[in-house]
Amino acid sequence: MALLTWRVKSPGIRLLCACALFLTLTPAHAAPSEYDLKAAFIYQIARFVEWPPSNAPLRLCVLGGNPFGAALEDIRGKPVGERKLEVVLLNAAADPRECAMLFIAAPAERHLERVAAISRGAGMLTLGDTEGFAKRGAMVNFYLENGKVRFEINLDAVRQGGLKISSKLLALARIVEFQQDR
Repeated sequence: MALLTWRVKSPGIRLLCACALFLTLTPAHAAPSEYDLKAAFIYQIARFVEWPPSNAPLRLCVLGGNPFGAALEDIRGKPVGERKLEVVLLNAAADPRECAMLFIAAPAERHLERVAAISRGAGMLTLGDTEGFAKRGAMVNFYLENGKVRFEINLDAVRQGGLKISSKLLALARIVEFQQDR
């Protein structure tokens, strides 16, 4: 039985073959993480909110740590209407009144009612990703359903906050109401 050998004499062809082999052995891109998707959702949601007039950047504040990691860098500086998106990480003692959007991370859950009270009439969109947040007063809450990121909106909280959300966005959301105390 004869052994077939193939020799490539051109160094350029060798390099091209090596690159092709390398590319087939490495994954193209990892799937986006849950928080990569949530950061992208936050940016898209911001585009469908009618914001009070302002020349200042649209400030997204994150309270309770940064579960997004580097994903916030992907949306920092992006345009929202005539404004640019600014990202600020807050500690528990910070005053969130300068925020247009406030994401309340799970470790800061105990601050939700205080922040919800501050946001009433202030034009501040409150967001979170903790079960029951929208029923407790957050305007937008993310949740997972069958491994996919979804969101719910508390319309009463949005109205109390002095904001309007596009019907196109509302059509994609699960609408929830305040939880009645029993």
